Amino acid sequence: MIISKAQVQGSRPSFRLALSRNDLAIAIGVSNSSIDVMVTEGALPPPRKWHSRKLWLVAEVEAHLNEWPVDGEERTPNQIYAILDRHKPQEQQTGPGGYAIPSGHKDDWLQRYYDRLGFDPHTMGHDEMRELHKAAEQRWLASIPGSPLLRLERQALTQLAEHGPNVQVNTRDIKNCGPNTQDRLRARGYLETVPHHKYPESVGALILTDAGYAAFRELDAKQS
Repeated sequence: MIISKAQVQGSRPSFRLALSRNDLAIAIGVSNSSIDVMVTEGALPPPRKWHSRKLWLVAEVEAHLNEWPVDGEERTPNQIYAILDRHKPQEQQTGPGGYAIPSGHKDDWLQRYYDRLGFDPHTMGHDEMRELHKAAEQRWLASIPGSPLLRLERQALTQLAEHGPNVQVNTRDIKNCGPNTQDRLRARGYLETVPHHKYPESVGALILTDAGYAAFRELDAKQS
């Protein structure tokens, strides 16, 4: 089913088109070592390679997952070979802006992604894609205040509260507080971030705000 912009109003667009081995393992709920086994067995596609990095395309992973048998269903070797052959990477056409043109299939993940942004690869390029991303990001951030705290947000608040409000805490000391959780907490006014001293584009430290500490106290009181 094609997802319209109205259907994803307030939801964050998916910017990640590829996943590392660790991210993929987390996404499908298995161990890192299981990923290699699943690739060998054909349950997952092989990774793409850029220099020394190996990345799995989300589209190829989704295609393989959709072909997994339902519990109790048996498939013959010929059926399995047909599935693997069907998901071999194919050369894709691109529009004038260099963006891939979807296959036209109703379940095409790329078409759903474009539709969520309102992007047309036949007529639009990098500038339009960048503006649409910014607009989608702003809609997502605006939808967060007032919404229930997610589990990872609650965990991050609890860990940061141990250090107290207005204290810089190294990101390495706060578990499971990735960019998405950081963005959500910042949108609520519960968190401030400090750039890394060597890599300014990355976050080096987190600061729990007074509002964030108050939110933790309220959350803690409810759980008591």
